[in-house]
Amino acid sequence: MEVQTLLCWFATSVCFLATPALSAKKPPHILYIVADDLGWNDVGWHNPDIKTPNLDKMARGGVILNSSYVHPICTPSRNSFLTGVYPFRVGLSGTAISPRQPRYMSLKTPTLPEKLKKLGYSTHMIGKWHLGFCNERYTPTRRGFDSFLGFYTGTQDYYTHRTAKGYDFRFNQTVFYPPKKQYSTKTYAKRAVDIIKEHKKNRNPLFLYLAFQSVHTPLQVPKKYEKPYSAIKNKDRRVFSGMVTAMDDAIGAVMTAFRKHKFTGNLLVVFTTDNGGAAHIVGNNFPLRGSKTTVWEGGTRAVSFVYSKTLLKEKGYVHEGLFHATDWYPTLLAVAGGKPRFEKHIDGINQWPMIRSRKPSKRSEFVYEIDRSRPTAAIRMGDYKLIVGNPGDYNNWYRVAATNSFCPIYDENESGGDEEIFIYESLNNMVRNAKGYVRWLSHKIPGFNMVKKWHRIRQEARCRELKKKDKEKWRFPKYLLYNIKNDPSERKNLAGYKPMLVQKMKKRLGYYKKKSLVQHNREKVAGADPRLHHGVWTPGWCE
Repeated sequence: MEVQTLLCWFATSVCFLATPALSAKKPPHILYIVADDLGWNDVGWHNPDIKTPNLDKMARGGVILNSSYVHPICTPSRNSFLTGVYPFRVGLSGTAISPRQPRYMSLKTPTLPEKLKKLGYSTHMIGKWHLGFCNERYTPTRRGFDSFLGFYTGTQDYYTHRTAKGYDFRFNQTVFYPPKKQYSTKTYAKRAVDIIKEHKKNRNPLFLYLAFQSVHTPLQVPKKYEKPYSAIKNKDRRVFSGMVTAMDDAIGAVMTAFRKHKFTGNLLVVFTTDNGGAAHIVGNNFPLRGSKTTVWEGGTRAVSFVYSKTLLKEKGYVHEGLFHATDWYPTLLAVAGGKPRFEKHIDGINQWPMIRSRKPSKRSEFVYEIDRSRPTAAIRMGDYKLIVGNPGDYNNWYRVAATNSFCPIYDENESGGDEEIFIYESLNNMVRNAKGYVRWLSHKIPGFNMVKKWHRIRQEARCRELKKKDKEKWRFPKYLLYNIKNDPSERKNLAGYKPMLVQKMKKRLGYYKKKSLVQHNREKVAGADPRLHHGVWTPGWCE
């Protein structure tokens, strides 16, 4: 009898050892960081002029996802991050949610924090929501988060938390007025540190969704972060670069708290941007083409990495496999011990084997965008990308702005404009308004400076004309086809050379279009006006 018991015990032990889910540690803590409008060329591991030591260290010590894709603008990407569902299937493709629009993330799709709570996680959100707030049902603490500190809308002042004549800052569902004016990036880092400190006695795993406001406009940063970039003549780019470094500093403080309270032995860190940099401001995606709001690679290819001290079998390398914003939902669900294979409603794929063990990506295609209002559509199949319709308003290759404005200069090329060049011309902030500039000039001594400043006014007018021409210049053929592996900058349109492939990809895109919904509730509602709610952007004006 003792021998039989021993054999049974031994057999059971072997079974346990052979089952990874059972032999693994308890579910890891997850830090999910989303940057806002961060461009391909706006991080240290792509551009040494940008100072991001904390992010660089994690990126180079983890897995850099070199082919990670998001949507051209923030609301659709955030929907994908938290639901694993393409936004065009739920009426959220195209434009971001305006504060006065009764649009929101669908209640029919469960969210990642809701799923993680069922697996025993404590779930907290900090920062930018931008997934609807017209009714409290659509706000963070009603969509799976135990706590929320941040704002509902898409942008606001970094110090006053005001946007479009209203105040927008909440702790959970209560309007929150910080005791002193503080740069929001620092406020969010402090809240994250407090959550980590409070959680150290909690046996539950922690899910922290840290959605920074940075580096979205308005361009604001404490002077100490601007100083390291004093050599940059362009004031806007100097401030923007400081904003990136301030965010990096905040992330460093959060990671220090995780180390201090001994979380890093079982911690997974995810970092991604929500869309490409806004090249028409001072974000930069070079050498990728385009900008935020476009389906070019510059608008949709994300700077992204995964870091863990203990959970990655291989690290310190760049993975070129395809990864899409919808994949984070099932991937993190799998990391947490869930069963994403039963999530039949989602478009995302569990890519944990790819990230953890350097396996090939399970993804061979994805949809960049289906926007029936523009109309625009783009799909990736293998190495090829097909664009149908208008790619967007910013269609060039934008280098880092040397001064305060950019103006396109075209190298007229008969082969389809494959070698257009942008140069950046001087535009002083003081002379944006010519009348104001004349008043300012009256206090100056005539001479060389006057001539130079007037030349800047002429350049400003020329910039305006060239920007108009930039939009008018592009008369694209019906189909644009690129081999992204060989031509990541999208310079050579292959549609005329591969008509059968174009038809195949067009047919596949048609399959997805049948599943798409027109954007819902785009009309603005007067009842949303913050002046009707004591000056605060407030839920309660839609069903």
